[in-house]
Amino acid sequence: MSERIPFTVIGGFLGAGKTTLLNRLLRANSGRRFAVMVNDFGALDIDGRLVAEHAGDTIALANGCLCCTIGDSLVTTLLALLEGERRFDHIVVEASGVADPGRIADLAVIEPRLQRDGVIVVVDGGEVRQRAADRRVGDTITRQLTAADLLVLNKTDLAQDLTQLRCWLASQSPAPVLEARHADVPVDLLFGLEHRGVTSEAVPTADFASWSYEWPDPVDRASVLAMLQDAPGLLRAKGILRFADTADRRTVVHLVGRRLDVTDEGLWRDGTTSRLVLLGLKPIMLFRTASVSLAHDS
Repeated sequence: MSERIPFTVIGGFLGAGKTTLLNRLLRANSGRRFAVMVNDFGALDIDGRLVAEHAGDTIALANGCLCCTIGDSLVTTLLALLEGERRFDHIVVEASGVADPGRIADLAVIEPRLQRDGVIVVVDGGEVRQRAADRRVGDTITRQLTAADLLVLNKTDLAQDLTQLRCWLASQSPAPVLEARHADVPVDLLFGLEHRGVTSEAVPTADFASWSYEWPDPVDRASVLAMLQDAPGLLRAKGILRFADTADRRTVVHLVGRRLDVTDEGLWRDGTTSRLVLLGLKPIMLFRTASVSLAHDS
């Protein structure tokens, strides 16, 4: 089975900071080719020096990324992107401010060329509670928060009581929260674990860190999944693993926030090792004795 393209949806109510987050993504020197689908180019602050080609409803950037506007149909635009000649490492959709991002993300469930990578919902720290209490838009806010795999609590400097806001968000959604001003969060916490090295540790900022592991022998499925689900501060994980109970199969494990997906990806290739990459908030007391606790007793 060929590698599927990760598919991420960025949602959030009007003015929360979705476009600011996208601008950071497009300017980031991540080494990944993103295709970003937006409703309107107008709000994107694309540096003219980055533009390699501008043709109608698409803008190709010198860093390999592409922006395209959503035409009459999101599905039609997405299919055109998948069937085009350009190849991408990741597809990102900016949902409209009143859309349900979870329903958009479900497109990846029915399209075999896509892998649902997660729903990122940007929250306006200064306005979200008032919006949620508004009978005209409150249901929309609730649906967006419920759909989130990760929340970006933006504009924290505008929150009247940040402690109370944190507690309120926890009552609305089980998703982990990244706090930010001007949507300034490390891109690697949102996208692209599959492109990170598997043997080195990296620290994107003082508050976040990454860990990576390799195992030459089959690992215990229950131990791995339990650790991933129970680890406080873990935000993302991606692994290609050889589980002991299906030792001839290649299993992809993918965690975004609290959403854990486990997918069979075909036969295990001889000579390869199980690999797992984690990103999260420091410190994460995880896999301290990984070679022992996850080893399978044959």
